[in-house]
Amino acid sequence: MAANGETIASQPRIGIRQVRVFLAVANCQSVTGAASVLNRSQTCVTKSLRDLECQLGETLFDRSSKGVTLTAFGKSLLARAREAESAFAAAGALAPGSDDSGNADTSRLSSMDISDRWLDAFVAVAEHQNSGAAAEQLGLTSTAVCASIRKLEDALQVPLFERTPAAMIPTGFGDNLARCVKLARSHLRSACDEIANLRGARRGRLVIGTLPFVRTIIVPKAITALLDKHRSLDVATVEGSYEDLVAGLRCGDIDIVVGALRGETPDSDLEEQLVFDANLSVIARSGHPLLNKAQCRWTDLLQYQWVLPRTGTPTRKLFEDAILARGLQLPEHVIETSSLVLLRGLLLESDRLTVLSRHQVRFEEESGVLATLPFPLPGTDRPFGLTSRRNAALSPAAELFASELRVAAAQCLATPLESVATKRRSAGLMALHTVNSL
Repeated sequence: MAANGETIASQPRIGIRQVRVFLAVANCQSVTGAASVLNRSQTCVTKSLRDLECQLGETLFDRSSKGVTLTAFGKSLLARAREAESAFAAAGALAPGSDDSGNADTSRLSSMDISDRWLDAFVAVAEHQNSGAAAEQLGLTSTAVCASIRKLEDALQVPLFERTPAAMIPTGFGDNLARCVKLARSHLRSACDEIANLRGARRGRLVIGTLPFVRTIIVPKAITALLDKHRSLDVATVEGSYEDLVAGLRCGDIDIVVGALRGETPDSDLEEQLVFDANLSVIARSGHPLLNKAQCRWTDLLQYQWVLPRTGTPTRKLFEDAILARGLQLPEHVIETSSLVLLRGLLLESDRLTVLSRHQVRFEEESGVLATLPFPLPGTDRPFGLTSRRNAALSPAAELFASELRVAAAQCLATPLESVATKRRSAGLMALHTVNSL
C-alpha cells in the first residue's frame, strides 16, 4: 500500500497489445497508416489508443488534419515502449528453429500481438512451476491457466514447459521468454511512473537488491531520506547473493542492485556506478585476546579460526590474496556465511575472527559487543555502488534513490566510528544523570 492510500494494483497497467498499437501510430504518425500496418480498422486503432490514454489519464498524441504528433507524455511512453519492444524481439530471437511440433513462429512475439492473459498465466506458471499455485496467485482456476498456456504454445508453435507429474518446468526457451516478458513489463511500469512524474506526482514502486556491506546503515539511511521526501513511493528490498540479485535485475524483478561492484566487461549487459570505496578490517568479539596485544602480526591472526564470506566473493579474494602475497598458508576449516546475524553469533561465542568493513558492524562496535583489531589491511579497498541494466534508463524512483544513496554514503563515511560511539555514550550518560536527578 502506498502512503497516499493508492495500491500498486490500482496503478495503470499498459497492455502489450496496447503498446503495439501505440508504437504503430507513433511510427506512422497517422491512425490511418497504423491501421493499415496492423491490418485493423481505424475504429479499432482509435479505440485502443483512447483506452490507453484513459488508463494513463493523459493525452499521448495531438491530433490534426495532417496526422498525429506525440505530446510530452507520448514521448515519455515511446522510449519505454521501444525498450519493451526490444525485450520481445530478443525473446523471439532466442526461440528454437524447430521442434517436434514443427517450426517455431515468433512473429507474434516480435510484433507483440500476444494476449496479456496468456502472458500472465505463463509467467505465473514459470515462477511457481505449478499450475495450481499459479492459478491461486492469479485468482483463476487451474483449468483456465492451463488453457492460456496451451493457447500461447499453439500461437508460438513451440513448447514452453516440460510436463511432469510433479511440476511444469520451463524449457530453455520458456525460461528465456519469462525473463524477457518480465523485463518488458518492468519497462512499461516505469513508463507509468514517468508519466505520473511529468504531471508532478512522485509515484512508483522501487525494488532494491542489497548486498551485505550496505544493508546495515547506508541503504536504510537512503531509503528513509527518500520516503521522507516522497511518501507516495513504495520500496521493497531483496537480499541474496550477487548472482541471484543480478538475475533478478536482468529480468526486471529488481530495479537496481547496491553493493560491491564486480567490474564491467565490454560485452556486459550491466552498468556500474561507483559511489564510494571502503577498506577491510579484522573484527573480533570484545575481550578477544588479540585486543590486548601491543602489536598484531599475520602469524598471530592465523593461529585463530575464521568466519568468512564464501569462496569467490570480492572480500574473500582480497583477504586470501593478502595472505598469499606474504607467503603464508590460508586458514583451514573456515566457516562460510553471508549472514551478519550468524556471523555475530559465531564471533560472540568464540575467539574466531572475520574480515569485513567496520561499517557492517557499526552498531555492534558502538554497543561494545564487537571490536576492530588494530591491524591495518592495506590494499583491500573495495568499490561500492549501483548496478543497473545497460542501455536502459533508471526509473524515476531509482534515480531519486541513487541520489539519496550518494548523500547517505558521504555522511556515513565522513563520520568516524569513534566519534559516533562517543556521542552515543555521552547521550547515555546524560540520560542516566537526568533519571538520577529526578
